[in-house]
Amino acid sequence: MISLTKKQMESSFVSFCEAIFRLPEIESIKVRTVTIRRGDLHETAKEAVAIGYHDCCSDTDMSLNVRLPSDGSVTPEAYMKRIDRFGVNEETALGWMFVPENSMYRIIFRNGMRYDFGFSFVYAENVKLDLGEVPPIEENPNWPLANIRRFWFVQVQALAKLYRKDYLISAHLANMNCNETLVMQMVLRDLKYGTNHHRYGYAEEAEYVKELGRMPARSGDATFRRIADQLCAAALAYDRLAAEFYPAYKDQSADFFAIWECYDKNR
Repeated sequence: MISLTKKQMESSFVSFCEAIFRLPEIESIKVRTVTIRRGDLHETAKEAVAIGYHDCCSDTDMSLNVRLPSDGSVTPEAYMKRIDRFGVNEETALGWMFVPENSMYRIIFRNGMRYDFGFSFVYAENVKLDLGEVPPIEENPNWPLANIRRFWFVQVQALAKLYRKDYLISAHLANMNCNETLVMQMVLRDLKYGTNHHRYGYAEEAEYVKELGRMPARSGDATFRRIADQLCAAALAYDRLAAEFYPAYKDQSADFFAIWECYDKNR
């Protein structure tokens, strides 16, 4: 069961910062106006969480101040690609996406903690940094893993907007993810018929439509329920379609619905 009380979020944030500070190149972590250093982590972490905490749907905006070798042996671009070094991987995170224009990751961990995770860099003498080997990952070029990670982040983002009654953004994101399942179906159709040109269609039924109406009854007005129904349908359809591209893919809906249950209990 996921708990996102203020106290639990503080504890999770401290654990995350402790893991980050195990990397020697990290100078400090900044959360809005609060700067966290190794020596004062436990004192400043509580203040940092309090700044951004409003409810269980809150995320944390954090930026890492990173020291890179002055000889240019490690570039910011190469450094930012190694998000796995911060414990962000398929086991720990439900979804994440990189926003290049902001040099930032958006992350939702399976424990429900959501971060905007940015970087700032300084170059320093006598700094040696070895990023290590890139973990081998098998990707299907027809549906990159980045698509899957982005989908699940957006699902939770839409859910948070829904519970904060921002129905316009939530509906937009829910529609976007329903449309994502349609794109998956179109790619699979192209692979099936060996062409991306189809003069006529094949009267296919949208996979997400098959799942509409399966959302458990929840309180809320008609608009809330309609958006929630789309989010539920998109999740179930996506799991089924992703397995077509990755036979070893494990359904992600259970973790998504666990976060949903937490939001619902705490609204």
